[in-house]
Amino acid sequence: MLSFNGDGPLDRTQLDELRKRLSKMSITALGDFYYAAWTICKPDREKPPRAPFVQQLVQAWKEMTKRI
Repeated sequence: MLSFNGDGPLDRTQLDELRKRLSKMSITALGDFYYAAWTICKPDREKPPRAPFVQQLVQAWKEMTKRI
């Protein structure tokens, strides 16, 4: 997962960095990243997930769909 501060969404630079990192990951590492993001964003928690975690989940999902 990315390290970030605050509860706000990732900015454009952080999203570009995340996309670049995900594109360089092996399919196994990408799957692990996706699973970790999904675990954090599961709807069984008391509060909704923070925006950066959802953004990481979505970006990992997009990268996985490109490769499958």
